[in-house]
Amino acid sequence: MSQPEYIAALLSIIVGLALTDLAQSFRELVRPRRKVNWHWLPLIWAANTFFLAIQIWWNSFALLTEATSKFFFPFLFTFLLLYLACAFALPDPGWGKSQPGGGAPGSKVSIETLGTEPSLDLKAFHFSKAHRRWFFGILIGFLLTAQVGTQVARALAEGFSASRVEMLLNGGAAALLGTLGLTDRWWVHAPLSVLSFLLLGRSTVLIVLGG
Repeated sequence: MSQPEYIAALLSIIVGLALTDLAQSFRELVRPRRKVNWHWLPLIWAANTFFLAIQIWWNSFALLTEATSKFFFPFLFTFLLLYLACAFALPDPGWGKSQPGGGAPGSKVSIETLGTEPSLDLKAFHFSKAHRRWFFGILIGFLLTAQVGTQVARALAEGFSASRVEMLLNGGAAALLGTLGLTDRWWVHAPLSVLSFLLLGRSTVLIVLGG
C-alpha cells in the first residue's frame, strides 16, 4: 500500500467508529423500556454530524491522492474532532446523574427513576451548559482544522492559495456555532439548527450523487 492509501484507511476507520458511536447512542434512546423525554434539537444535530462525517469522508479521498506525511496531522486532528462531535451529539445512558437540575429553561428534572432505568431528557441535555460548550466547541475546532487541512492539501498537491470564500463561509459557520454554544435561548437554537440541517442535508446529497 502507498502512503496515501495508509492515511485514507486510517481516516476511514475513524469515520466508521464515529458513525458506530452515533448509531449506538441512538440505539440506547430507542431501546425497549428506556424512558426518554424526546426533543427534536439533539436529533437534528445528530443528523448534522452524520452529514458532516459522510461529506468529509467522501471528499477526503480526492485530496489524499497525492498525500504525504505533511498531510497526516491536519487530517488526523480533523477526523478525531469529527469522532468527538459524533460521540457528544447524543447523551450517554447515564447522562444527568450528576445534573439534577438539567439545563434547559423551564425544563423538568433531567433524570428520573423508573425502577433501575434512568429517564433521559433530551431537551435538558441539549441546553445544558456543559453539552453546549463541549459539543459546539468541538464543531468549531473541527471546522478550523478542516479548513487548515484542506488548504494544506491543496497547496501541496495543486499549488492553490487559500480560498477566501471557504474561509469566510467556515468563519461564519464558526461564529454561528459559537453563538449556539454560549446561549440557551430556544428561539436562537431552533432556526439555526433547522437551517444547518437543510444546508448540510442538501450539500451531502449533491456531493454524493455528483460523484
